[in-house]
Amino acid sequence: MRLTILFLFISTILFSQGPVDGYMKKNRDFSVGLSVSRETATVLYQGTEPLKSGRNTMAYSVFGIYGISDRINVQANIPYLNVNKGKVTDFQDFSLYFKYLLLSKDNSKGKLDLMAATGLSQPLGEYVTSGSSAIGQMAITGDGRLIAQQNFNNNFFASLQAGYFLKTDPTPNSVSSSLKIGYAGKFYADVWYEFLHAFGGTDYLGTGSLATTSASGGFRGLGFSYNKIGGTVYYPVSKHFGVFGGASYILSGRNAFKNTGFNLGFVFQ
Repeated sequence: MRLTILFLFISTILFSQGPVDGYMKKNRDFSVGLSVSRETATVLYQGTEPLKSGRNTMAYSVFGIYGISDRINVQANIPYLNVNKGKVTDFQDFSLYFKYLLLSKDNSKGKLDLMAATGLSQPLGEYVTSGSSAIGQMAITGDGRLIAQQNFNNNFFASLQAGYFLKTDPTPNSVSSSLKIGYAGKFYADVWYEFLHAFGGTDYLGTGSLATTSASGGFRGLGFSYNKIGGTVYYPVSKHFGVFGGASYILSGRNAFKNTGFNLGFVFQ
């Protein structure tokens, strides 16, 4: 049985593994869900140099995906953040993505699917953009990407995607790519690696208290990059309801907290 799993596609500060997955909903099929994630860190990369600094983030996300047709899906996400145990709480960025199935071709190993996706994220309010309790960078972001997924006859799969984030000034543009390997049979499980690289931007110039950088753009102009690994397990409790959990860890980065993350949630479809 092929499972269509819906994941978070929160901005680069939060849990992520690529903003879209490699499965398509059929015409008029839908999924809605709720996810709760927690990320903690004791180290911040000041530029690429580790600096002792802590952060705790709880994120609550409502998300949904709908099959406009067998070849076109639309998905949306609304995240709400609680940073550093209530020091700052606010909605972050609303995201809307469209995904199109370019090619679906059977082969001797199973089936290869090639998809294209485009999306837009928009800040939901005037949230905090500076300091260790920042919600985000208050940037409007456009995203274009390609996804290739090989579904094997034994229910295993391998998925690769790459995209480009175009952001409003002073936030620098970035590229991302991810590789995911997993199993989608009576249950779902995967492991993944994600790479995010910002082009230019400034680095943290403060120390300890994360004093506002004097460079052009301030915190909104920082270049965020990271290498991240993680995994997810999903179990269908019934035909229409399932639960999932996952974990992630940042291996290295630039102007990013070295987060360890966990998430739990449910999906109704």
